[in-house]
Amino acid sequence: MLALYMILVAFHIVAIVVTGILWAYIDLVPKNNLRPHLRDIRAVHFGSIWLVTWFLGLAWAFERLGVPDIHWWAFPAGLGILVSLSSIAYMYPKPPDLDPFYYWTRGWPAVWAVAGMAGLVVCLLWTAGVLVLYALLAT
Repeated sequence: MLALYMILVAFHIVAIVVTGILWAYIDLVPKNNLRPHLRDIRAVHFGSIWLVTWFLGLAWAFERLGVPDIHWWAFPAGLGILVSLSSIAYMYPKPPDLDPFYYWTRGWPAVWAVAGMAGLVVCLLWTAGVLVLYALLAT
């Protein structure tokens, strides 16, 4: 499982580099076709920074506490649920008066996106519970 976490860390480090380059390009070339996507690029950039630290920290804690591999799956599974269900939400047509970044705030897209967030929350709470339980067992 440690290898999976390190692969995910490497993936997000590459995402930080790529989105950083795209962000710089948007800033340096005022008239380009990526400008409408700046908010999405920044979201992925900062999200990847956040995820690198989470994966490294959780890998260290899980390994240190001797947490069984099955519990290591909760955090990546929660992220997978969030991305999958939000991607389904993103496929719905967007109302013309709605900023595309807020696609998930109305109708069926909201249902899919909220279900994805709920899945992530359950997995995050599971991960937190496992950390507390194994920390208490280690003392």
